[in-house]
Amino acid sequence: MSPASHGNRHDPAAPIAYRSATVLLPGLLRLTQENRSMFSGAGTNTYLIGESEVLVLDPGERRDDGHLERIVEAVSGRPVLGVLPSHGHPDHWPLAEPLARRLGAPLLFQNDEAPFHVDRVVSDGDVLRGEELELVVLHTPGHAPDHLCLHWPGRSALFSGDHVMGWSTSIIAPPGGHLPRYLESLRRLQGLELEHVFPAHGEAILTPRTRMEELYAHREQRTRQALAALADGEATIAELVERIYTDTPRQLHPAAQRSLWAHLLALEEEGRIERRPAPAVGEESREFDGEGGGAGFEDAARAVWRLIAPAG
Repeated sequence: MSPASHGNRHDPAAPIAYRSATVLLPGLLRLTQENRSMFSGAGTNTYLIGESEVLVLDPGERRDDGHLERIVEAVSGRPVLGVLPSHGHPDHWPLAEPLARRLGAPLLFQNDEAPFHVDRVVSDGDVLRGEELELVVLHTPGHAPDHLCLHWPGRSALFSGDHVMGWSTSIIAPPGGHLPRYLESLRRLQGLELEHVFPAHGEAILTPRTRMEELYAHREQRTRQALAALADGEATIAELVERIYTDTPRQLHPAAQRSLWAHLLALEEEGRIERRPAPAVGEESREFDGEGGGAGFEDAARAVWRLIAPAG
């Protein structure tokens, strides 16, 4: 599976394939791990970026599925600039350490507090350079606080991790997920000149500006829906999901509750809504006091949320 064996054939719109490398652009291979789920979609995309030297992005999960061996085979003995998980969610990083050891490559990450050994911390604005490669590191919190995207100016391409995907919206689950920061990061990505976006899950996005506008509009719509649902009366998060997510299968409602929580927290931070914390056993119900912002999801799920009446 050496790069030369692929000839000059490449197709950025190529469908997901398993157990083989797909050439998306000159100097870009995708290997998709078969770790399909409702959150990872078709599986985690591992990208080998570069020609004479490569960077390995999102190695994936540590499974007995041959994914590590296929990555090593696709590297084909070339120098490896580093192994980089885009963020710390468990479908992205567990294979990183054994893969880095196998390749003799440094393990890169956004911080040094990861559950694995980090050889080099990469920060916003850093440039990862090889002989024929230049990748700009972008810190894009929102889906996760440690989330990174990589901009490849020479190919007008973005590696978007879980921040921008074509098949699904990103999960924004507090406390790690934060809606205002997600939208701020999305606006930043919209300012790039892009022809292709390569996400960590799913196929490439060939109309980046349109897709990013759709994702931004979706979040704005969800916020409007939350306000409209609360205009019908105070409610718990579960009750709000019943009102808003009418076309979502019920088995996905727990995930929808956590996603809606991000919107409610953003509105709470703006002072547009408030919550009445659920009383502990034996306590009297408390009035709304606006003090619930730091609580975890269990407290937020038990709380009753309502609109703040306009002053005057």
